[in-house]
Amino acid sequence: MDQFTISPSSGVPIYKQLFSQIERMVLNGYFTVGDHLPSVRQVAINLEVNPMTVSKAYGLLEERGYLTRLRGKGMVVAQRDEAVSEQEKFKVLNKMISDLLTQAQQMGVNEQEVIALVTASASKNTMKSNKSKE
Repeated sequence: MDQFTISPSSGVPIYKQLFSQIERMVLNGYFTVGDHLPSVRQVAINLEVNPMTVSKAYGLLEERGYLTRLRGKGMVVAQRDEAVSEQEKFKVLNKMISDLLTQAQQMGVNEQEVIALVTASASKNTMKSNKSKE
């Protein structure tokens, strides 16, 4: 169960790191409707964090409609409207892009340079993907 990773020294609270990872995993289909998530205790032990930290992340995911709590069975991925899920994917991506641009600006990298880096990175990923299909 190494599907979640955290970076305690990142400055981002652990529950937010876990929330973001699970949110992305639901949005990209890694977890599908009805999939059971590992228990709070399992995740806490695996990541070596306080169970309340995991519980907080799961609670936020439940609040936002990504998960449903089944009494006695734990947390499962909730049924969601596909159009809403697509909108949320783009909302998450836009936030990531905004954060990237802010960080680039703080480092003195302009938008055109960021676009060039993203384009180059996308090309590399496309080439890797095509090679793996062959």
